[in-house]
Amino acid sequence: MSGAVGEHHRSPVARRATPVASDTATDPVDHVWSNLRVFLTADRISDAVLLGDGRAIPALSHLADRAVSLEFTGAGAPRVIARGPAADGSFDLVVVDADAHAGDRLAARLAQAGRLVASQGRIVVTSSGVRRGRQIRRELGGDDVASYVALPNVRRPAVLIDRADDEPGRYFLRHVAFPYRAPGRRGARARLIQLRNRIGMASPPRITLAVAPHRVHVISGPGSPPTVVQEIGAFLRSSWSSLGLPADPPERFSHLAIAHRKVPAAVVSVVFFGGAVPIVARVPRYGGPNAALHRESETLERVLAQVRGPVRETLPRPLGSPAIAGTDVVLQTVVPGRHLVARTATRRLTRSRLRRQFRTMFAWSTELQEASGRWAVVDDELLDRTLVPLSRGALDALGHDDTVRALLDRAIDHARLLRGTPIRLAVVHGDYWAGNVLVDGARITGVVDWERAEVAGLPVWDPFKAVMDAAYHLDRYRDVPRRGRAALPGWGSLGPWEGIADPRCAIGVRAILDGAGWFSQLARDALVRAFVDAEIPVGWLPVVVPFHLVREFVHADASTRSVDAWGSVLRALALHPLPWADDLIGDRGGARRRAFEPAPAASGGRSR
Repeated sequence: MSGAVGEHHRSPVARRATPVASDTATDPVDHVWSNLRVFLTADRISDAVLLGDGRAIPALSHLADRAVSLEFTGAGAPRVIARGPAADGSFDLVVVDADAHAGDRLAARLAQAGRLVASQGRIVVTSSGVRRGRQIRRELGGDDVASYVALPNVRRPAVLIDRADDEPGRYFLRHVAFPYRAPGRRGARARLIQLRNRIGMASPPRITLAVAPHRVHVISGPGSPPTVVQEIGAFLRSSWSSLGLPADPPERFSHLAIAHRKVPAAVVSVVFFGGAVPIVARVPRYGGPNAALHRESETLERVLAQVRGPVRETLPRPLGSPAIAGTDVVLQTVVPGRHLVARTATRRLTRSRLRRQFRTMFAWSTELQEASGRWAVVDDELLDRTLVPLSRGALDALGHDDTVRALLDRAIDHARLLRGTPIRLAVVHGDYWAGNVLVDGARITGVVDWERAEVAGLPVWDPFKAVMDAAYHLDRYRDVPRRGRAALPGWGSLGPWEGIADPRCAIGVRAILDGAGWFSQLARDALVRAFVDAEIPVGWLPVVVPFHLVREFVHADASTRSVDAWGSVLRALALHPLPWADDLIGDRGGARRRAFEPAPAASGGRSR
């Protein structure tokens, strides 16, 4: 078979020697398409070809040493290095974009894919539309075809649901999903899509997924090596008893894969169903070694060693971090419950709902502090160990900005006014927002993603993170009311921060700190109450404001995008401060008054 070939080539030696470590703000590729890798070979793909419109080529070039496109010269086409015939059986991976072909032409393309793929290779077919999906299933047939629902679409498959049985889809719709709409979309089409998603969630999962239009089909050849999920499944079956898992290992697994982040360094979470308990495997999107996964596994082990009592049951149980087929994998049990963000992100905004959300999250964080903490006295040594390194990290990242330096120095001076007060050094989750919290009713049943945790940190971070991330997500999947009791008429206005701060991160921060409207007051009242309940002096609140922003981009896995976005908000706050909590500077109200045994010298600090 021959055809014009446009080639996108990278040196296989360079690719293997330089594993992806971080993302950048300038990378134009949306790497979510590469979530498909977990259903492909664990080995490196040498040659891949796309039969379609070419939009998958940039991501495909990250999966293979050589990625080519047949007869595609449109916008975004790869630079053509050579043209010539494509020999039969010459590709390890053939991707067919079914949306670019219809009717008999699609049948011809599928036949062409069958000729081009090597005996050990695989064919991936992506399609949108129920009718086209039926045609593809008729054309393909056979037992070697695995089909997945792709959400929100095949261009960006952030979620891939195995259709081999009903359990992955049922779990996703009942525990993870919410009526999604693209962040920032406000028009009638966006609302219509969200309404359709609401109807789908209210319907039986089998029906909802049967009519889902976006599908990915993976066809294996007779000599195809095991996929990533097959390699992990084989390890789980062979290690089932030694991992302490109940009952017998299943004969086969079905899967749910989730990864939303666009960057190459993202981790894909794959849930394995079929056994007595679901297992989650976290794998790097492009395979290979991954230091962040090792940190997460080690941190969770340290956290579990520190936590006592019932709250321990809300943490995932680590099952090890083996290297499987050359890929680092972190294995954990799945914690029960429904993601809190799925319950709250799209519901009509009211004060009472937000207040209940904060109360639920604060109760768990206080319980975690009580189950893991030791009392200490605030002194210069503690502040030098906890706040000063954060300040240095922020200044290094932002080019030693003098206004930022002055802001952080003032915050540390405010913390020094609290010297002599008790503080409970405890386990801190570090990324405590509704997307990492699972609930059953008003009770938290699980908290996940512990890679930023500390075992002897300041107890102020998690409550503040819970509130600020609620602000960040306030308008992402719903409209903020402009009229009525819940109205926030000034939402979206940045005032003097305009042109300085990245709006994506700044709008929610500004809405809380400007002191105007019910949301700002509710956030302050909720945090003051949370601090008092946890016996934290309320004078910590004005200290936390700038240092929360610092912690958003000063950590081991911070991206250039995070530094730029959150750093811009910190600069805006430094240039144009807001007095939201200034009246609490030095306020020792809420501090523990009972006698306590001071903690020994802490071994904590931010886990790296």
